[in-house]
Amino acid sequence: MFIVFEGIDGTGKTTIIKKLSVELNNLGYEIFVTQEPSQTWLGQAVRRAIAEEKNGFTQALLFFADRAEHMTELRENENKIVLCDRYIYSTFAYQGAQLEAAMGLENAITWFEGIYAPTRIDPDIVFLITVDPVQGIRRIHNRDKKEKFERVEFLKRVQEIYLEIAESYNFIVIDGSRELKEVYEEVKNKIINIIQGK
Repeated sequence: MFIVFEGIDGTGKTTIIKKLSVELNNLGYEIFVTQEPSQTWLGQAVRRAIAEEKNGFTQALLFFADRAEHMTELRENENKIVLCDRYIYSTFAYQGAQLEAAMGLENAITWFEGIYAPTRIDPDIVFLITVDPVQGIRRIHNRDKKEKFERVEFLKRVQEIYLEIAESYNFIVIDGSRELKEVYEEVKNKIINIIQGK
């Protein structure tokens, strides 16, 4: 089973994945945890492009190069429960927001879908965890000093795009503004119910 977690910065999804991997493993399930960008040199190139604020086209293409390699890893672990921290939908939302002015959001997503098509692997479940961008940035204050107005406005648009595409891609939308324990329990219970066919 392939499970993806999406959301803007500071939603708590990375922490939720770590807790979930331990709990599901303790229940006897074989778990594979992964992320995008990856930990490979391609993923490092993506992170460098983001840090250096390269244009949206450059970032998107680097993400797709990294993802093309990631597909191999996903296929090698298809018999496990795969927990993935960000996936194609992050590109739709983040790079979509970056490229919206240049080509329009709909055209950008169509372009992304075309690049994705040859190696496409669709998740079984996608959780979109939402949070107010100001709250999200406060949560990651110690690791992200970029609390500028522009950053908040950008994340607002990213989350709007996530919500705009949520129905088309069958996201399970979770309110991440609550205590992390409460959010985690909701996500865990939904996954266990799905795995057990309830």
